[in-house]
Amino acid sequence: MKYIGKLDKNKLGKYRNIMITEDVIITTERLQHILISHNKEYQQLSPYIKDIVEDPDIILDDNRNKDTLIILKKISEIDKNGRVVIKIAIAEDNKHPKNSIITLMKLNNRTWKQTLKNRGNIIFQKN
Repeated sequence: MKYIGKLDKNKLGKYRNIMITEDVIITTERLQHILISHNKEYQQLSPYIKDIVEDPDIILDDNRNKDTLIILKKISEIDKNGRVVIKIAIAEDNKHPKNSIITLMKLNNRTWKQTLKNRGNIIFQKN
């Protein structure tokens, strides 16, 4: 397990009052998944994961997975768009004692727009 950073409760809508921690981690199992499935993307995005989590451009309430956020950020330094999916730790879920990264990937502009349109409601958007 590796500590990544903290979520800002003020940006999390309904999760603000039900999440049990602001800490975000990535488990060894999930990191292995990412390295196998998205290795090139991980290498490009890994220096920015903390920034994506702590200073997102947009946060969606994932409509496909319960208690899950999709965090989006444009990373100008590398001219890429990052997406991090986080399972929120809530009191009723003993399996997830910390908010944990499920996956991450880079998105092209078309996929960014499709994600906004199809994957859930926006609960935070940077001005």
